[in-house]
Amino acid sequence: MAAIKPEKAEKPEKADKSKSLAARAAKFGKPDKPALTESQQKIFVYICKYIEQSGYPPAIRDIGKAFDIASPNGVMCHLRALQKKGYIQRDEKNEERGGRARSITIPGVSAGGFSLPLLGVVAAGPTIEAVEQADRLEMKDLFGQENLYVLKVRGTSMIDSQIADGDYVVIKKQDSADNGEKVIAMVDKAMTLKKFYKRKEHVRLEPCNSNMEPIIVDPDKESVSVLGVLVGVIRKC
Repeated sequence: MAAIKPEKAEKPEKADKSKSLAARAAKFGKPDKPALTESQQKIFVYICKYIEQSGYPPAIRDIGKAFDIASPNGVMCHLRALQKKGYIQRDEKNEERGGRARSITIPGVSAGGFSLPLLGVVAAGPTIEAVEQADRLEMKDLFGQENLYVLKVRGTSMIDSQIADGDYVVIKKQDSADNGEKVIAMVDKAMTLKKFYKRKEHVRLEPCNSNMEPIIVDPDKESVSVLGVLVGVIRKC
């Protein structure tokens, strides 16, 4: 098993750090599980924190980089040990095919991120051969961008663009937009989801509902700003 480069510290500090790592590992594990070595504790806590912060497990290269482990096989040795001791669960076939640790799961550890099993492709036209795959669809990877946030839609002003009351819209945070983009706009102190058009003398916020009138804003009389641009819609059937 590949060794992890020890941190430089006085003996009392190192003992305190080991105790702290053990406590953090115990937080995620169970009392009946075998004890972890210090190296295993560090990697286990790192994986837990990564999942909590990112919403999905680290890649093998991420773990290697974090602990100065040059060989992917070295990382895999640690992961196998954690699996054998019951701290993590792994889809080994998926890891070996993709060279990654994305298939790690830890019961009870979740995050602000979100992923679901991706089992393959389904036809919405002529039938296609069913080929099962073992992967996960990461929400962050799906939209492929940083600085995202979600808002729940209230109202029907965007219904002609298939955005209904109760849907969740995924927004990329930015303060500018091109004409025709769907944006979250702030008019005075009120937010709205509309198509954005900037004209010479005013800003036009266009609903996607033929029964509603656009909002015309004179920037000299009212404050108007863009808070973000629509990148996706999430709906529960």
